[in-house]
Amino acid sequence: MIRITASLSAIIVLLILMMSPKVGMSQASLDTYIQNALERNANLQNYHIEGEISSLETQKLKTQYEKPQWALTGDYLLAPFFFNKGQVVAITANPATKAIGYDAGITNGGLYSAQINVNYPVFTQKLSRPLVKQQELVRENLSIQARQTEAGIRHQITTDYVNAFLLQQQMDFVGELKTSLQEQSSFVRKLADRGIMRITDLELLNLEIHNQDLQLQDLQGQFRQAMLTLRSDAGVMDTTLTRLPAVDLRLNNATDRSVFLESYRLDSLSADNDQAIFETRYTPQVNVFANGGINAVELNNIYRKVGISAGIHVSWLINDGGQRDINAQQNELRRLMAGNQATFSDLQIRNNRQNYQLLLEQNRRNVALFEEQLNGYEQLLTSYKQELALGQISVVDYLNVVRIYRGLQQQKIALQTQLLLIINELNYWNN
Repeated sequence: MIRITASLSAIIVLLILMMSPKVGMSQASLDTYIQNALERNANLQNYHIEGEISSLETQKLKTQYEKPQWALTGDYLLAPFFFNKGQVVAITANPATKAIGYDAGITNGGLYSAQINVNYPVFTQKLSRPLVKQQELVRENLSIQARQTEAGIRHQITTDYVNAFLLQQQMDFVGELKTSLQEQSSFVRKLADRGIMRITDLELLNLEIHNQDLQLQDLQGQFRQAMLTLRSDAGVMDTTLTRLPAVDLRLNNATDRSVFLESYRLDSLSADNDQAIFETRYTPQVNVFANGGINAVELNNIYRKVGISAGIHVSWLINDGGQRDINAQQNELRRLMAGNQATFSDLQIRNNRQNYQLLLEQNRRNVALFEEQLNGYEQLLTSYKQELALGQISVVDYLNVVRIYRGLQQQKIALQTQLLLIINELNYWNN
């Protein structure tokens, strides 16, 4: 029996904490959730890793075009002759005319080779520069994608946070209203006991209190779902009850060059660089090479067949049937597409900024009007509380004013939340 009582006590304590969100809750600010989301976002981590990969690719390109390449080679070739001077199989560089086998002038009867080779490309700056530039554009594109992703994360987490904070404010208001109604209920009970007010008035007031309980439970369920969404998007593993601190969003100034247009600028630069890479096909390519080691066609006196050789290899593409012009036309079309997309996106961004700015100004005016109305109803509600306590007005009249006040207060909370969401949208498009 003691165990059952302890369990019930624990449940009651938990319910009290749930019904009173201002007490016993941990706090995590908007900045904390945003920081968690930024640190744990897989895409942002991958952009950083891909940037390091690109940097290593640049080092590899410089090594390829600026450093000599060393290699070890070995060859063994056996080209026997058949029916040579009475021998069924013979290995020789001087076969009889009737022997059967490859032409000795081609094979020399065989090949025994073991060499160390070095190849060094020269005059490679024109060849390597566009490839290095390509990796620079890759890293810049990754940086832009990271900035766009970060802007999206800040926007999403702020939206989640504000939506959850709206529900928390509504819970606070309903809880305060319920407390006020309970206080009035005690006065009405005393007046009913004296016969000044009717029992039905007390019952009506208690029904309204019960209605606030139901509304509070519904808001608590919505708040838990909103917190689940916020924590999921932020990558936070936490199921404890949390009270959200108030948020004061500041409106950021618009950037001179929107991050959402940077990718189109890079598309145009990439088209230019792609053409530069294609043009390297028409640049003379010069390689200096050398080798040393054993190179012989027979085993006799092979130890004396040790030597070295060196030379220069030059290749220069003169004509490929007009591919250069075709490729240039393709890249010009790519630049045109990037320009068209940038112009259209810029128009959308400007329209979004202008529309949300107008909404912001209208919303601020609406909040001011509701605050003025609420001030009047707060004074009226205070007077009605006093008159109700004295039994001068009916509970119905009092509850009518309470319902109007509650509706106005909830609309004000919704408008204030909408104001924060509009600022969040503007800050997103101002990136």
